[in-house]
Amino acid sequence: MALLGGVARVKMRGALGVVRFPDACRLRRLAAVARFENFAIAGAHGKTTTTAMTGWILQKNGLDPTVMVGGDVRGWSGGFRPGGSIAVVEADEYDRAFLRLSPQSAAVTSIAEEHLECYGTLEALEVAFGIFLEQTLPGGSAVVPAARRELADWALRIGREVITTGPGGDIHCIRTSGSGWVQEYSVCGMNEGVLQLPGEYNLLNAGTSIALASTVGIAIQDSLLALADFPGVSRRMERIGEIDGVLLLSDYAHHPDEMKAAILGLRQIPLGRIGVVFQPHLFSRTASMAEQMGEALALADWSLVLPIYPAREEPLPGIHSGLVADAAVRCGGMSSTCSTSDLRGCIDSHDSDVIVFMGAGTVDSLCRSIAGEPE
Repeated sequence: MALLGGVARVKMRGALGVVRFPDACRLRRLAAVARFENFAIAGAHGKTTTTAMTGWILQKNGLDPTVMVGGDVRGWSGGFRPGGSIAVVEADEYDRAFLRLSPQSAAVTSIAEEHLECYGTLEALEVAFGIFLEQTLPGGSAVVPAARRELADWALRIGREVITTGPGGDIHCIRTSGSGWVQEYSVCGMNEGVLQLPGEYNLLNAGTSIALASTVGIAIQDSLLALADFPGVSRRMERIGEIDGVLLLSDYAHHPDEMKAAILGLRQIPLGRIGVVFQPHLFSRTASMAEQMGEALALADWSLVLPIYPAREEPLPGIHSGLVADAAVRCGGMSSTCSTSDLRGCIDSHDSDVIVFMGAGTVDSLCRSIAGEPE
């Protein structure tokens, strides 16, 4: 075992790929919530919003949950809500942190080719998600998309309840109408609800949170009433301000699936001409997904691609943001690269009604700076 950047790494290969364990600080936090009756939400996309939604429902129904979520929830003044002995936790698959939990109820929102530097293969990642669900306690429940029910096969075999969500699932939120940022929806064609967030992906998140709430006896209609005033999470289509009448939004999307969902969600409102300022996150992700990132950006009216945010990585030869911009152009979009120092000028040269600053790096601070927020 060697310590690399504060992370204990054990090189083991096989069905689970390369095993990496979380650092001591994260382990202590996980150990603390493990003493609670907890709900754990994992997934490539949607886990932050779904965790916040689940905590919101439980709070509104008098259960006083302790909530730990990887984003600031408007209404909680942060990503932590202190409460009672029921905990709602965002369970991150990175470094296999989520395998330290044995939740009462667990949910997987989605799976994508992410964190393969930890797992080696998509197959190994899927196995890990299956193990996460299998670790639910006796009498517990596993919530999965209907399209990925196989993830919960072992949980079902050892007697855990399995609830499916999304199209064809036990709980499916279906948009019925909407105006502006608000969408109206039904659950399985029966109960009616309102969500003050756009996009089909947010209805999928709502369905998962409703399913989790049902495992502690909260009726669907009571969950819908709670979600009607759910305020959202920071950096999830967060409205930052305006410049010259153009609305500025900040969004955490950095994987192609998330990028597509976010842009299509805005098209649903609609707001007019959409521009995107995108900051690719990680050289390795850009190397493997530049084409898909470009395909997503082509859904906007125009896009600017900033230099890659390296995070924990060293540069890779030949990997740069131009690969993403070029892919967007090949997919019929209008896209070009732009440096951070020239960003305001590049933005002013485009016609738009809304601009989304998208990515997991420093692009949010750029958005706030342009909007005139004090540093």
